[in-house]
Amino acid sequence: MEKELKEEKQLVLKRVPPGDRWIFANAKPGHIQGDIHQSLTDALEAWYQYAGDTEFYIEARSGTVEIVKQAEVEKVVKRFSLYGED
Repeated sequence: MEKELKEEKQLVLKRVPPGDRWIFANAKPGHIQGDIHQSLTDALEAWYQYAGDTEFYIEARSGTVEIVKQAEVEKVVKRFSLYGED
């Protein structure tokens, strides 16, 4: 079996209107992760302290911040007996 890298975007921050306020996307009410950060810079720093990620993808119009997670997955290679591969 061959292996390949699979990339998947993961939503980590959402903007909370009005203004430049942000919250963790997976925040639970009453939990420290549910704190509203008063600027994007504060929110990015909080996420860095929480998860250690340093590369972010910002969609300003939609008010979201994502990270890309990579995972190694096994790629199934189809074999054909016609060619003597079995």
